Amino acid sequence: MRSLAKILLPIVSLAIYGVTLAQTPQRSFTFDISVAQDTFKVGSQTAIKIQVKNTSNHDIPATVLPGSDVHGELIGFRPIVRDTQGKEPPLTKWGRKALSRQLPEDENDAVLVLSPVVLIPVHPAGILKTEIRLNEMYDLVPGKYTVQVQYYDDENKEAVKSRTITLTVTP
Repeated sequence: MRSLAKILLPIVSLAIYGVTLAQTPQRSFTFDISVAQDTFKVGSQTAIKIQVKNTSNHDIPATVLPGSDVHGELIGFRPIVRDTQGKEPPLTKWGRKALSRQLPEDENDAVLVLSPVVLIPVHPAGILKTEIRLNEMYDLVPGKYTVQVQYYDDENKEAVKSRTITLTVTP
């Protein structure tokens, strides 16, 4: 009986491993974020650089704002910012508008219309670059923050999160 278990255990383990690999989606892109520096003063520009590289052998569609490589939050890149207590910092008026989280006092503001947004192909080995200016989206006070960016993988029909980076905001 023990010898049967010694034979079956590796076979079952390999089968489970194979099923796990088969369920891992194959992405057609790599996705990364970076910052020029990890310490910023309150109110200074805090830009998260985003890069999506097509690693497939076919074009992948990407939404862009013609003539601009900023405001990635408007073309599907959603920031996830948390303080050391795990709370999201307060959004600025622009952040509430860009993320569709208006407050009652924002009710009379102009509606955000994205008419110039277009869909372009990112060719194999091509790179899409954009950025999100966190200081324009959040009221960041001195402290440490973790930042991730979420992007939707249209081919696999799921949200993908970037690696997490840590930023420090100083007075």
